[in-house]
Amino acid sequence: MYMVAPVRGIPVLAQGDDVCAVISGSLNMLEWPDGGRSLWGDDIVVIAGKIIAKAQGRYTRRDEEIAERFEEFDARNLLMLRNVPNRLALYRPENPDREAAKIRHGLAARFGGRPGVIISGSERERVRGYGRRDIALGSAGIDLATPAGESIVDALAAIGGLSMNQYPDCPVAVIRGAKGILTFEN
Repeated sequence: MYMVAPVRGIPVLAQGDDVCAVISGSLNMLEWPDGGRSLWGDDIVVIAGKIIAKAQGRYTRRDEEIAERFEEFDARNLLMLRNVPNRLALYRPENPDREAAKIRHGLAARFGGRPGVIISGSERERVRGYGRRDIALGSAGIDLATPAGESIVDALAAIGGLSMNQYPDCPVAVIRGAKGILTFEN
């Protein structure tokens, strides 16, 4: 059985911040509905790509070019505008797989085990033409080699996104109980 918990109390990140170090304190204080605490080594941590992009300094000005090309950028899911300071936009994080691996390594050192890490982002629903959904931009420690690997990681990103969206300013969620999909390798 899956359990999902939003990780609250994470401060706003700035360019150059170590994402793992910033989120670890809140992960350590995480309380589960069954009375469990903290992060376990076989949990999956879903992190909003926006905080990775903020730590990478991927800001750009919301100028006339951005305004004119917004539909193009939005259709290609290149820009993020929610929870970004006025007059700024945020490009997607660079190399989310590498960032996920780096965070996974840091979490393993702090909490033990080999937790999975998913960097998520929202994507405009293209089939029906409306709405947004969370997908995996990158991951580490999730078995993508299986026939359904990419679908599984996107589904986990969506589950994490649902949990994060319950609370404003909640950029991280943890999934417990996803058996048989973690790998030792990144």
